[in-house]
Amino acid sequence: MLTHGVRRLPDGGFRVRLATRERELLRSLPAQLRPVLSGEQQVGDSGQRLFPAAYDDLADEMEYRELVGDSLTQERLAALDRLSRSVAAGSTRRLLWTVDLDADSAAAWLSTVNDARLILGCTLGITQESAWESGPDPDNPTSVVIFWLGWLQEELVAALMGTLPDR
Repeated sequence: MLTHGVRRLPDGGFRVRLATRERELLRSLPAQLRPVLSGEQQVGDSGQRLFPAAYDDLADEMEYRELVGDSLTQERLAALDRLSRSVAAGSTRRLLWTVDLDADSAAAWLSTVNDARLILGCTLGITQESAWESGPDPDNPTSVVIFWLGWLQEELVAALMGTLPDR
């Protein structure tokens, strides 16, 4: 039985079980991320981290950006909306919140959790993973949240990898 985390269900779906306060943290993400993802608010170099250059050549990069237009932003916002809807669902029992997701919703969660980590990393000025080798700073709630989101991201990746076909 899953007590905490993400697991794949026999029907191909996914079950997420988190502490109720962790659910509240997820519930707060859309309001914090939407202005950054939509470009209304800039946080450090978040724009470059969220939408890195696809080409070294400036002309190729401009052509690419013209081609993809706002679709990259719209995909991220759609994933954020999907996370928001699923976080509003589910049930709570004994301080644990549970929600079942389909594969598309689990992928949307993974996308949004990754975006949140990138944006929060910008707020702390984190430039590489090695900055985290010593663990989160217990005096800095943002660093603790980034670590927790990293754990959730690992849980989602592991569950989604279970759906990949064997070769």
